[in-house]
Amino acid sequence: MKGLKIFFLTGLILISCSVDNEKSDNIVDHDIYEMRVYYTYDGKFNDIISRFENHTIKLFEKHGFNNVGYWTTLMKDSLSFADKFIFQNDGKEALVYIVSFKDMKKRDESWDNFINDPEWIRVFEESRKDGPIVKEIEQVFLSPTIFSNLN
Repeated sequence: MKGLKIFFLTGLILISCSVDNEKSDNIVDHDIYEMRVYYTYDGKFNDIISRFENHTIKLFEKHGFNNVGYWTTLMKDSLSFADKFIFQNDGKEALVYIVSFKDMKKRDESWDNFINDPEWIRVFEESRKDGPIVKEIEQVFLSPTIFSNLN
């Protein structure tokens, strides 16, 4: 069920990323988009937001990630038919983001360089001094269709 929920969320996020029908000069020509959803332990959501805002995004850029967008999930009081597949994370917020890469080789190199960066190791350890932050990560790889504005 989570996979189906992620599928529908992905569609909504990509719609929100759309641009005019003509390709913009500032669109990066990337074939691999990676969407991740971070679920945090109780009381740790602000910690993950702070870590991304103050450190992770800059380190991603340093290692060749293209930061496409970052979102937090929203809870609705009631779900309509169109909303029923969007995950609610038991009413808790989650961090959702999409990064992109030229190809899977570049993606793997960027992630390897990022996780082995001494600055990231320091930030990661410091951010966990009061316990772990992230409970679960979901990820999916996306490739734009031929009719996508991302092509």
